[in-house]
Amino acid sequence: MTEHAPDLPELSAYLDGELDAAAKQRVATHLAACPRCTASLAQLQALSADFRVLPGDSLGFDLAGVIEGRLAGAPRRPTERGERRERDWWLRLPVAVGAAASIAAGVFMGSALVSGGGATAPRMTAMRVFDTMPPGNLCIGLESCYVKGSLK
Repeated sequence: MTEHAPDLPELSAYLDGELDAAAKQRVATHLAACPRCTASLAQLQALSADFRVLPGDSLGFDLAGVIEGRLAGAPRRPTERGERRERDWWLRLPVAVGAAASIAAGVFMGSALVSGGGATAPRMTAMRVFDTMPPGNLCIGLESCYVKGSLK
């Protein structure tokens, strides 16, 4: 039994003369001692000979030149992006109206704050929860509004 058994691509490369000198020598040494790989090489040689016998298909003309001529003569379509811009402009209309409304509302509220007549600063009522009186000075009853006794 030899150390290295070449696989089918390596045998094909050996047959086609694509291996470097060291690999070619290694495969040749293996083929001299291995009848199975020699039989595989013989099958590859027969297959290669059969491929060479096959008639070559020829169109009789240059197909690439025909395709290039047809592509050059075809009418140009507008780019999809430009076509889409022209077609979908009305889909952006609600977004534009919303943006304009937002800007108008911002200008109105900003002018109300600057003029000082319409808006007042909110009072800090959140901290009033620690007062004896609840926020808004609403008290259910006197007993619940005041702490009685010590909290030990």
